[in-house]
Amino acid sequence: MAQARDAYEVLGIAKDATADQIKKAYRKLAREHHPDRTGGDDTKFKEINAAHAVLADDDKRKLYDEFGYAAFRPGFDAAQARAFGGAFRGGPGGGGIDLDDLIKSMFGGGGGGSFSFEFGGPGGGFQQPRGGPMGGGAFGRRAYSRGPRRGQDLKVPTQVSLVEAISGTEASFMLPTGNKVKVRIPQGVRTGSKVRLRGKGGPGVEGGPAGDVLLEIEVLEHPYVRVDRDDLEMDVPLTFAESLLGGAITVPTPTGTVKVKIPPGAGNGTRMRLRGRGLPKGGKDTSEGDLYLVLRPSPPSVEGKDLDALAGQLAELYDTSPRDDLDFG
Repeated sequence: MAQARDAYEVLGIAKDATADQIKKAYRKLAREHHPDRTGGDDTKFKEINAAHAVLADDDKRKLYDEFGYAAFRPGFDAAQARAFGGAFRGGPGGGGIDLDDLIKSMFGGGGGGSFSFEFGGPGGGFQQPRGGPMGGGAFGRRAYSRGPRRGQDLKVPTQVSLVEAISGTEASFMLPTGNKVKVRIPQGVRTGSKVRLRGKGGPGVEGGPAGDVLLEIEVLEHPYVRVDRDDLEMDVPLTFAESLLGGAITVPTPTGTVKVKIPPGAGNGTRMRLRGRGLPKGGKDTSEGDLYLVLRPSPPSVEGKDLDALAGQLAELYDTSPRDDLDFG
């Protein structure tokens, strides 16, 4: 059986890595070793997810830095471990913990039941100080159980396109447990939204319920559309004639194409608001957004044209210099 390696080593990061560095390292490795990819390594993929599940969570990371992977065995109690003077500290390297056992305890696939602290066993030889929390004198094997407990919630970074965020989508995901699930991503999700898969997380202990999986949504950038909270913003190219004379043009929106009336003399950067055409309402902290059109007059192709004559005609349209009012005063 493979032994669990140091979580920082697995992700190839320093022990003082930032949350952003952890996320970037995880995404890169998860893509490289995903079982669905040619040459993907299922064991490596699980190891990467186990390391990320620990280091991406501030509380779990603190426990790991203090006790190693031993902190995530069923039944582990940090307060008891500290009271016993570190007798159960596995260290960040994992303390010889089997990778399969670690995956089961953190992500499911069996396991559960009572976990026993074995005093006087391998790596132990521990005797409790007199008058300690469990009575005076030395003792051998003791079992420590806290009864049924809920399994751990697991966080899974998930990327969706802007179109998928607007309309909702159904997608297949590989969970940290190695299981594939189909999930309905509701319409209106934003970056930072969470989709909860109940009962798909870590297994319960002593008959407790399983934890949940939380899909942490990131909406990918769109080549033409920008997102500003609930609103969308889109650059709309215009011909010089449309900019000068105005007129009706057709533009795409999330809910279909619409005709928009451009006012005469619309300059670069002119903003037009289409109410209710932004992001749909996606939860209690969101509202139905608007779509802002940012008008961008675009020069025509001039290849093969008489530029001197064209420039002269354009110059005649200006009564004064557009820089007459430019001043530092």
